[in-house]
Amino acid sequence: MKYYEVLEKLSQEHPVLIENLIATDDLERWGAITKTLSKDDKSKIYDLAEPKWIERKILDGTLLLHPDVRAELAARDYKPLSIHRKMIWASVLVMYDGSDSKERYNRIKNKIIKKHSNKWWFDVHKRVKPTYAAKKRIEKQALGNATSFAFQSSSFLGGVAQDARDDALKMIPRE
Repeated sequence: MKYYEVLEKLSQEHPVLIENLIATDDLERWGAITKTLSKDDKSKIYDLAEPKWIERKILDGTLLLHPDVRAELAARDYKPLSIHRKMIWASVLVMYDGSDSKERYNRIKNKIIKKHSNKWWFDVHKRVKPTYAAKKRIEKQALGNATSFAFQSSSFLGGVAQDARDDALKMIPRE
């Protein structure tokens, strides 16, 4: 069976599983959600869910990426290259605000090194600081509820807010 035929078959057999992955913000949980699948099927299911997950996270504003990278991913139907995955992992690491953030950071670091390499990890790590700075700048620009509602209700003010957000996201390297 050809690869795309296998993907089609898996997407028909596991639509709820794929939707669960897409809806799960924490990428570490993907392994637990797909634990009953073979390694090969798991990889293919991830290939189906990953682009939709990325699209959802970009649209809801919880994936901090340079605006050019967002546009590039959209042009690629949200199918990331290795460099995009590094940017995504940096954003995932920065966006977590739990009390165990240091432990989680180290756990993800070790998983990335084990799966890819130390060099791959260092490329993720060097993106964390500018991504964190962009996040803090966006948080500083956050407005109160009433003002936020006005920005959402007005296309002009909404555009101004999006431009300010994009300016902050331009702090993140795009290469």
